[in-house]
Amino acid sequence: MRRLTKDLYSAKRLDDQSWEVLLCDESHPVFKAHFEGNPLVPAFLQIDILSELLDRELIGITKSKFKQPVLPNDRVVYKVVKQIENAYSVKIFKDDKVASEIKVKYA
Repeated sequence: MRRLTKDLYSAKRLDDQSWEVLLCDESHPVFKAHFEGNPLVPAFLQIDILSELLDRELIGITKSKFKQPVLPNDRVVYKVVKQIENAYSVKIFKDDKVASEIKVKYA
């Protein structure tokens, strides 16, 4: 799915469990479809970005909660905690507040 996230963000690893992600501006094609005039990063792309950061193939989402919109030009921090073998708990922070919480399983 890298095709949709191409040029959507840049990432910098902060430590073993955290990445700072800087999203591009609203000119990216994703924002024309979701939603023109009120752009935001769709939930599925927040998860795709996570998969790319971890370089893992997603096999399931066990829980997700999206509390506030992630917008063009936002700087967010993905904090990833490994729960068991292939299961992770993830919080995406925006302005030091939790924007999204996701529990996922990877191959």
